[in-house]
Amino acid sequence: MARKLYYKVLDNGKNIITDDEWEEISRLQWWYNSEFIWTAGKLGFRIYAVFPNPESHIKTENIVQVIRERRKLLRSQGFSEVKTILKLEEEGLVILQKGGYYQNCLASGFTRVAGNEFNAYLVCEFILKASRIATSAEFILIDEGQFIKTKSIILKNGVIYLKAGENYSEEFCKHIIENRKVFSLVNPAKYDNHPVFKNEVSDFNNMTLEEKFNILKDWNYLGYGNNFDKDGNDTGGIDLNTRVTDFVLI
Repeated sequence: MARKLYYKVLDNGKNIITDDEWEEISRLQWWYNSEFIWTAGKLGFRIYAVFPNPESHIKTENIVQVIRERRKLLRSQGFSEVKTILKLEEEGLVILQKGGYYQNCLASGFTRVAGNEFNAYLVCEFILKASRIATSAEFILIDEGQFIKTKSIILKNGVIYLKAGENYSEEFCKHIIENRKVFSLVNPAKYDNHPVFKNEVSDFNNMTLEEKFNILKDWNYLGYGNNFDKDGNDTGGIDLNTRVTDFVLI
């Protein structure tokens, strides 16, 4: 599968996201997904994972279309995103998984970015902004690639919290905090014509064993490689670090 960024708000009794805050986060997410080009996947932050109810009382082959039209009507009547989803469940149209895609969460999701580092930038920028909306929640952000130099961070109200671990020493964390370089620099122009990610290899079955081996051993084609020019940074790139309120080592 393509390289992803994951984002979570744990349901730990301390984190809080109000309906009004989620409504604002949802509007922000819609804007990001509409405004920018995403070559592997879009933002998918969810407070509920929503699935069509196969046992719905409505007998139709196109239950998804029924749900879509009902949701549109409820939203036009002033229902919030959360209240719309709960209304759909009450009417038996959908089945919900609280917290999004992952268990023990208030909200969660992921975005496939593969090798598009500007898409990784956009994910991190979105979560940074979301942390300033829901200020009583800690957002966990994890990168399978290299845009986040420590792979994972915690964000709360615009502040980034780093924790030294097995792969990243306290000395390294202090260094990137002092230099305000937790996020890599990225040049958006490099990704203007970035190819759309496809999770397939053409004519794979017709290749020789040597050709198949060369493809399967190269994980970089899934977007785990380093697309930067020097030291994990694009030269002349934009710097998300400048938008962070503060960096804290925990």
